[in-house]
Amino acid sequence: MDPIFGTPQRPARPVTRIDAAARPISLDLRPPERNTVLFTGAPGMGKSFELGKAQELARQQGWPCLRVDASPREPLENRFVRAATRELGGLRKQYGFLGLRKLKKTIKDLTQRARSQQNGAEVRVGVAPVQLVAKKQWDAPGRDGVGSTLDQLATELGDLAAKKRHPVMLMVDNLDVASERDLAALTELSAHLERSGQPVYLIAAGSEMAMTRLMTASAGYSGVATGVTSRYDVRECGPLSGDELRPTLTEPLRQAGIAHQPEAIDELLHAAGGHPGRLRDLSERAVALIGNRPDGLTADVSKAAIAQVNAASRVVYQAEWNSCSAAEKELLAKTASRGARGLSMPAETQAAGPGNWQEVDTARQMLVARGLVRENPSGDRISIADPGMRDWVEIRVGQSAAHAGVALPGSAAPSITPPARGRHAQGPQTATRQVGQTTFTVNR
Repeated sequence: MDPIFGTPQRPARPVTRIDAAARPISLDLRPPERNTVLFTGAPGMGKSFELGKAQELARQQGWPCLRVDASPREPLENRFVRAATRELGGLRKQYGFLGLRKLKKTIKDLTQRARSQQNGAEVRVGVAPVQLVAKKQWDAPGRDGVGSTLDQLATELGDLAAKKRHPVMLMVDNLDVASERDLAALTELSAHLERSGQPVYLIAAGSEMAMTRLMTASAGYSGVATGVTSRYDVRECGPLSGDELRPTLTEPLRQAGIAHQPEAIDELLHAAGGHPGRLRDLSERAVALIGNRPDGLTADVSKAAIAQVNAASRVVYQAEWNSCSAAEKELLAKTASRGARGLSMPAETQAAGPGNWQEVDTARQMLVARGLVRENPSGDRISIADPGMRDWVEIRVGQSAAHAGVALPGSAAPSITPPARGRHAQGPQTATRQVGQTTFTVNR
């Protein structure tokens, strides 16, 4: 039985996302405008969900569809060939044994090619029967160039599906872990699909950095980076507004017969920060804390759930912090210290000085690409995307963050002395802490 709020793949109350032009981003509601579609967004924003909707559309319509996850250890060519092999049974029923002969031969040839694309070396030291043997094996470049396997597979699938005027969908999820060679192969495949004119679609999902990585990889291997952006139908899975997310919370609660206060819903929506995956985590924790309370979901329950989810997320926040450069940490710290309103980037780059503003701007771009910070519509202000991480960073750099000691329902609230003036007021005894070039005041 699915949870009250569903799963990331099958949410109980999905949201119809729209882009800046008020068009739905889902492929089952708006056909692709180009042969290559790229869903972008931070982790948990619904990219895989969008791929799942497109995959379900293909299944319902009887269209050939291969879906794989990128891997840093195995080439995409191998994964696609293996996925095609698994689908041969279903394709045989749909297109017949004779119609499948050419595709089967192509898959067999591609499988043998993939197995042969290994180089190896062996060194033996000593005299038999006692010898020291050292071996090394590595992937060899494809004989026909980057992406030739994917190009050939796409062509054969396109020819097969054309017999019934069906489109073909080739899907790649988790693009962020793909190797540069895989990214170059995908870029070459995108160009091949555009040239061929076949109704074969490459549909991929990755973070905001995906497009930059595709351009970089393609320039290094195939020399076609300049055409990447014009060939891609980019659809962003960005943060959602409170009004968009509210029904995903209130409707499942209503259907489950769980009473809920408007203030409790507001608390959870604010803590989610427009992130549907985080809202699901918060909501599930809140429902688990309700127990037998007759008043259902109250503001106190929501606050307790937020505190518990934030506490459980500390290891994730620490890992994100550890992966940041010194400049990114400094920018994160400054942004967190400004609270929900965020940091003015024009003021920050001006303060950095003529020789340092590029480093600040690069740090901003990397944090935005990883989904740690968000820009406002005009791009002149950034804020930390996850309110829980904002509080964690404030504590991490010594700021007087929002008090995290929220009591569980039914237990006594901890004794906390409020600050004299607002959330960031200094106490009578202070010290300083240095993070990068920024000095912060620490309350003792």
